[in-house]
Amino acid sequence: MNVDDGSSHGPSDRTMRLHRIATLLPLATVVAWVATIFVPVLDSGNDDGPRIRITSLGETPFDQETAVPGFFAAWLLVVVFSILPLVFGVSRWWSGAAMVIAALLIIVLVFAALNPPSLLWDGQTADGMPTGGMEVALPDFGFFICLVGALALGAAGSAGSSAGRSRPRRQP
Repeated sequence: MNVDDGSSHGPSDRTMRLHRIATLLPLATVVAWVATIFVPVLDSGNDDGPRIRITSLGETPFDQETAVPGFFAAWLLVVVFSILPLVFGVSRWWSGAAMVIAALLIIVLVFAALNPPSLLWDGQTADGMPTGGMEVALPDFGFFICLVGALALGAAGSAGSSAGRSRPRRQP
């Protein structure tokens, strides 16, 4: 029978489980960010006229004319940062930074949902009649995928922080 009498100084099962969660959960963030290259985060849904469709890499992710370096930089930061625990392990600084980045991602997503991009357009039909409209990009399925990815990153940071606090201190 295996009984823990408190004399061992190795990590507990709870600490190991939290560490494993903190290492593997950010992969959900990577999957979410890769998926939302193809699944729109915000979409106006217009198939007949001008359309606003925003993914995690911008408006049209593979078109050089509409590429926005800021979207690519943010995308790369989130993906690389989420892979760090697999490569280097979970550290205290990573856990804190993961919670901060997750909070910032959630704030950006909420801001995008509350203040969506819009587009006013006008023109005329073939017979000369004026026409026009307004497109508003609302949260689409990719929005919820990104939200789950951000929450997974925050939960991983929290698990890593808890695992770091529950490690036994070295005795002099």
